[in-house]
Amino acid sequence: MIDRLESDERLVEALRITGDPPQAWIDAAALIPVTLGALESIEQLIASAAFRSRFGESPESAVAEAGLPASRALLAALRTELA
Repeated sequence: MIDRLESDERLVEALRITGDPPQAWIDAAALIPVTLGALESIEQLIASAAFRSRFGESPESAVAEAGLPASRALLAALRTELA
């Protein structure tokens, strides 16, 4: 039988000695709740000339008007995609 407390303690020790994750991983993880189930609508936004124009004027407003939360991670990903 596996001692759950012992395995949890070993996991904690292993995590303590690892380095911080790359920033790109953190950014990608932050997008998961925002994009879960919304990937198709985000792809449609990216394809829309009107959205791209509005995003160029005011990224936060364009994303909010599209019904998505204007998180830093989503804005950064859209900036990268639209560049």
